[in-house]
Amino acid sequence: MSVSKAAEAAVALEAALLRAVPANKKHRISEAEWVKSLKVFHHEAREIRQQFSLGFLGRARATYLLQQRLIAVGFPADTVRKVIFSMILSSFTGGR
Repeated sequence: MSVSKAAEAAVALEAALLRAVPANKKHRISEAEWVKSLKVFHHEAREIRQQFSLGFLGRARATYLLQQRLIAVGFPADTVRKVIFSMILSSFTGGR
């Protein structure tokens, strides 16, 4: 797994999350909106995992890079932790 492939996957995952999450920063996102947004994100994350043929180490590297990218764009650390954990459980576990 090349670093650039994992980095490309992390960029694609970040874009998928930003598309899935409602953009209105003026109000707090409700629990129902988060659940709906995460379902869309998890579906796209599975597709990205397959598109980039991410193996175990590639998934770990892409997940770490995604975590760093989300914190850098201003997501709260607690939110990032929850998003990453849910992505790992729903989209990044198991075999190909």
